Amino acid sequence: MNPLHGLGDLLRSSFQMIPLGFVRVVFVAIPLLLMAWVLRLPSIQTTPPGRSGRWDEDLRIWAWVALAAQVLIYCLF
Repeated sequence: MNPLHGLGDLLRSSFQMIPLGFVRVVFVAIPLLLMAWVLRLPSIQTTPPGRSGRWDEDLRIWAWVALAAQVLIYCLF
């Protein structure tokens, strides 16, 4: 048995002590934090230069929709 087996066993036993409910909360909290960050980005950084002013050009909207779908999937399954 080499030293990596001992390290692997230590990591496995440490990870088994983390409750699955906590893991689910973290998996939902990360996209929620990203959603808040995306909304705080300035529109100058998320729209193409020389834009025509259409509402669907702002990438913040689509990033927020994608993150919301991810949160929904994590909460349902």
